[in-house]
Amino acid sequence: MKQAGYTLSDFMRDASKYNSSLVQMKDEDLTEFQRLYDEIDKGNLSRGEKGKKLEELTTLLFEKSVVNLLQVYKNCRTSTNEIDLLVKWTDQANLSGISQSFSFLGDSFLCECKNYEGAVGVTYVGKFCSLMLVTNTDFGVMISWDGVTGRSKWSDSQGLIKKFALSAKKYIIVLEKNDIEKIYTRKKNLFSLIHDKYLALKDDIDYQKYIATHDAEHDLK
Repeated sequence: MKQAGYTLSDFMRDASKYNSSLVQMKDEDLTEFQRLYDEIDKGNLSRGEKGKKLEELTTLLFEKSVVNLLQVYKNCRTSTNEIDLLVKWTDQANLSGISQSFSFLGDSFLCECKNYEGAVGVTYVGKFCSLMLVTNTDFGVMISWDGVTGRSKWSDSQGLIKKFALSAKKYIIVLEKNDIEKIYTRKKNLFSLIHDKYLALKDDIDYQKYIATHDAEHDLK
């Protein structure tokens, strides 16, 4: 493939884009993933139980979507903060070049699992932004069953995520119940889901190239 100019990195991107079976969980891993999803979705767990199940589901999602590509480190501490999950490419992924398929993820990224009832508010999203700044991390994933607050207001969680991307060039994507359900049903895979959400966030704030000088501006100079 390399002689033809087609690398493993290219192959990984294409396999994700077209939802190939190569980037789907194995049947036994998917069965466990579905079991955890169903237990969380029933809604009869305590907050602590839900948090534990959500973390188990997320770990399975990253480590088993494609075996031996990503590894998860739980409850890592910095000098001032605790990180729910630190996700890194494996040595195999780095040596093969597959880690370059999605270079925006960096060498590692942060993941926070929030087991709140209802959408996560702007205060917590702000804390996650702060954690990314402190750890000098450019990409983060927030797993929240009910998503985050807001759809368009700049003062809510969605607005803060957009502001953070615009000002700091650091990107937070949110995976909520409907996103996870797409993996449950194999309609999507983890990598295409993350990539699509990243591009949607990045393209939404990268607006300068679409702005042409208005004729009236010349009259003001």
